[in-house]
Amino acid sequence: MVSKSQNPRKVAVDILNNVLYKKKSLKYLFTEKLLSNFKDIDKAFLTEIIYGVLRNLYYIDWLLEIFFKDKEKLSPFTINNLRIAIYQLIFMRVPDYAAVNEAVNIEKIFGGKPTVVNGILRNFLRKYSKGSAPECQNLSIKYSHPQWLIDRWIKRFGVEETKNILKANNEKPPFTIAVKPQERGAVIDYLTKKGFLAKATSYSPAAVTIEGQIQNILKTLHESPFFWIVQDEASQLVCFLLEPKEGISVLDLCASPGGKTILTAVLMERGKILSIEKDKGRFKTLKDNILRVKKFLPKVEIEAHLIDLFKLNIKESFDGIILDAPCSSTGVIRRNPDVRYRVTEEEIFRLSNIQMKMLEKASKFLKRDGILIYSVCSTEPEEGEFLIDKFLQKHKEFISINSVYPFFESFYLKKGILRSFPHKHGTDGFFMVRLSLR
Repeated sequence: MVSKSQNPRKVAVDILNNVLYKKKSLKYLFTEKLLSNFKDIDKAFLTEIIYGVLRNLYYIDWLLEIFFKDKEKLSPFTINNLRIAIYQLIFMRVPDYAAVNEAVNIEKIFGGKPTVVNGILRNFLRKYSKGSAPECQNLSIKYSHPQWLIDRWIKRFGVEETKNILKANNEKPPFTIAVKPQERGAVIDYLTKKGFLAKATSYSPAAVTIEGQIQNILKTLHESPFFWIVQDEASQLVCFLLEPKEGISVLDLCASPGGKTILTAVLMERGKILSIEKDKGRFKTLKDNILRVKKFLPKVEIEAHLIDLFKLNIKESFDGIILDAPCSSTGVIRRNPDVRYRVTEEEIFRLSNIQMKMLEKASKFLKRDGILIYSVCSTEPEEGEFLIDKFLQKHKEFISINSVYPFFESFYLKKGILRSFPHKHGTDGFFMVRLSLR
């Protein structure tokens, strides 16, 4: 009999149950530690079906409704088992009989409804052959995004650009690392010789994208002699926007997992960074990541402290501050597909109020002529442009200013205020602003 704990389909169903019914975050459930329990083929299977189901959830449910309208009579386990099977039948090169048999067997093993599952899937196959499932014209169902978010984007961007955003959100994002800019060519050569397709990106001078099996990429990177961190290109640009110079002091707020602290340290080469994080679990991740790369940064003093920004009470002021604030994460839906099902419009307004308070607090630690970078991985103006306009109206001592780097040109909304989008730039969706204290 298949082990319950090691059965990849059971694990996939459990993760989907936690994400969709208990509103837990996928990135904290689907970890490298969990994947280490499986063979490579099962790791690939798990990744494909979990992300695939989440990227196509509304469409899959729309198809299931045709064959079983009383979904409330089924347990979350059975519903997610069916969702996985439908995803396999539509999107994966899995033989029809194998997908159905797997779904029925898992129902038997865990006391579900194998007869119901078998009937629904057999009826589905009688109506649709591989690749013949109908296309729904409703954008919410077709691209599996909540209607309220689509309505917002259509009002702001128009229908065609909204479609492009939705399409980009359902594509697999690139695997991107940050390296020392002066070593980028050598890192690309090293990875190419190891059999991977590695390329320099369009904007960040530190970014490299790598194609290949993720676990194999990570194994190779850990064995390499180079500095590297996993970090999307847009997140890297936040660090470049600060323009950290040698010998400065930097305060990184909400610092975990540490990407911005670490890349900033690389760019400044010598100086001091104080990184703070309020969550214990995330703080451990921050410390672990700093420890791994510390040997590459001998001249940068990095201190990490477990403390809430609102409780931070220090007299020291800093040349540079990075506030990458907690946000709705609507800019990273392609990377975290569960976000679309967790975030609400009310949450955006709630977060905006917190972000303003955080920016007010952070601004008190900046030196005269210092630079403060505020960023969020959100597409929404309440967390970006509207918030910054309100802050600048209240604080005339601050101004927004452009960076000296020319690679920011395609991101500017107006002076010192930038946005990136997956469908335009191939990066995560970020809002960022460069503020100076006059």
